[in-house]
Amino acid sequence: MKLIARAITEADDDRADWLQTGVHDALTGPGGAPEAAESCAKPAEDPEAAVRQGAAVVAVWVADSRC
Repeated sequence: MKLIARAITEADDDRADWLQTGVHDALTGPGGAPEAAESCAKPAEDPEAAVRQGAAVVAVWVADSRC
């Protein structure tokens, strides 16, 4: 999760869209992990600002995936 969070902050819009698609597919696809919201908690408290920022974005994507 930490790697994905950091990648989001460094991604251009196109790559961020692909990352969002990957997160969505991981949550809703076969064998998806709807409990992924909990995995955002630890990176959201990371000492590295980029990781915290990316984790916040993933948390929004996770929340949107539940609708």
